[in-house]
Amino acid sequence: MPATQATNDTRPLLEPFRPGIDGPWNRETASHLARRATFGAPPALVDALLAQGPAEAPRRLLAARDAGDGPRVVAETARRVGDLETVQGWWGYRMLLGEAPVIDKLALFWHGHFATSEQKVDNARLMMRQIELFQEKGAGNFGELLLEIARDPAMLIWLDSNSNRRGTPNENWARELMELFSLGIGNYTEVDIKEAARAFTGWHVRRGEYFFNRRAHDESEKRVFEKAGVLGGDDVVALCLGKPACSEFIAGKLFEYYVRLGPHDALRTELGALYDECGKHTGEFLARLWSSRVFYESGSRRSLVSSPADFVIGSLRTVGARANAQHVAKAMATMGQDLLRPPSVKGWDAGMAWLDSNRLLARFRFAAAIAGGGEVQCTVPWDELDAEGVGGIVARFFPDGLPHAVRAALDGAVGNDSKLGLAGCLQLPEYQYI
Repeated sequence: MPATQATNDTRPLLEPFRPGIDGPWNRETASHLARRATFGAPPALVDALLAQGPAEAPRRLLAARDAGDGPRVVAETARRVGDLETVQGWWGYRMLLGEAPVIDKLALFWHGHFATSEQKVDNARLMMRQIELFQEKGAGNFGELLLEIARDPAMLIWLDSNSNRRGTPNENWARELMELFSLGIGNYTEVDIKEAARAFTGWHVRRGEYFFNRRAHDESEKRVFEKAGVLGGDDVVALCLGKPACSEFIAGKLFEYYVRLGPHDALRTELGALYDECGKHTGEFLARLWSSRVFYESGSRRSLVSSPADFVIGSLRTVGARANAQHVAKAMATMGQDLLRPPSVKGWDAGMAWLDSNRLLARFRFAAAIAGGGEVQCTVPWDELDAEGVGGIVARFFPDGLPHAVRAALDGAVGNDSKLGLAGCLQLPEYQYI
């Protein structure tokens, strides 16, 4: 994993990447964009990004919103059947074979950010509706998304909103709205939470739909962030969005999901300013972020531990494989990312937490299963890969190359066997980073 790059260039890090000045625009660079913005780096996608250039490629990626006919059919089946495995399989199918992987990777970000679990909601259809909300509006205005999630039935059930009533307010939603969903710790007070909880009284669920229970709503005056009045839930959401901390908090989390961990304070301020400049429009922000200098710095490459979704879906997409969608979702779960079931309201512990001994073993088994068939039930285009040879397979996963000693050890272990070469690439320590 590379160390953060130091630079003497004083030009702001979020200014556009200039090919030939800030670095080359080549297959390695385009593959970096593909791995981060989508899942994996399929050669056809890399070719397209390479031709489009660093300014246009991110916008083209974000413009692909329709997942295609196959995912639509699978979605209809999932809604009709309505059990957890079928809904998990639908999303796994979309990520693997859909035509909008950027939207699904962003939806996965929001799923971790607004973490809601089917284990408590106990309704896979409602969970599917929440994921579809992220797919539909996740690249749009954050304020609109936040207001929608405040009325989302799965979220309301998850955070006990039916027990939030005049006289006995439940603070769960108000607390998570500020702490985890919009502002971050240190940007609100306990009084703000208590007053906000009163503003959200009566935001209930009835027969699987949002229902404003006027009889349970507290219509008296509240004071949130020093703003006093007969505030309702919409007013509190607007007040959260209006605090400067909101843009820095959301932009910082997006940066750590797509670029690298631990942006310094000055960069975090710059990110918040850019998010505001984009009108808190997440897609516009990402288009700017993915075409920036900092995104392509050496310290940003291969610097993030791949999530189970990156590892499973990205590996399959990179080689053009097809697989049983429910088995794909189960493979991700064995690696620690059980779709629709994040472990807590804080979402998944990412980074090195993905690489404990049991989860790493699950990755190795998955790699072996792809190469040998196995329980994943996948179809790999071996004729194409055999024609490329081990060198071609290595180039798909490591267009930037491998250290000489690592490549020599890999070649010595796999020889000319394409199946062993594929499994070997996926099991390398270097491949656990994107």
